[in-house]
Amino acid sequence: MASIVSATIVPPSLVGLHLRPNLFISELRTKKKPSVLEELANAAAAAGLTRSPEALVDGLRRREALGSTGIGKGIAVPHVRSTLVSERAVLVARSTKGVEFDSLDGEPVHLCFLIVAPPIERDPIYLKLVAEIVRAVRLARTRQKLLEAPGFGPLKTILVEASRD
Repeated sequence: MASIVSATIVPPSLVGLHLRPNLFISELRTKKKPSVLEELANAAAAAGLTRSPEALVDGLRRREALGSTGIGKGIAVPHVRSTLVSERAVLVARSTKGVEFDSLDGEPVHLCFLIVAPPIERDPIYLKLVAEIVRAVRLARTRQKLLEAPGFGPLKTILVEASRD
């Protein structure tokens, strides 16, 4: 009689599915929220996610006017849905020195996760991405590893593993 081997199937990380090397800024050049949003939008445009970084910045600023996406502990998760976005994606940016982002705890942001998506009415993945990122960076040691990662590949590995914990 053959024995049955059970295997645990691990679902893919949503964050991992939406990260790409061309959506990674190893060190932000700007230091204040308005210019950071522009830098992120320009990087999204350079990666082919939008033809209008200005419209993306406008959407991000409107979202920030509702309340800062600087959630504290050095993390910001700006997000926007726009008809000018070609696909759902996550852009990761780091700042060693930190940027002023009007964070809930008043501290500078060192890790920024921009989520962009087309305006699909019922897109649960968009909100699940936000939740998965927040869960992944909840531990100080994970945030530190992300800041110290030598490049995109190691950063993605750390983020994907942390999103599954």
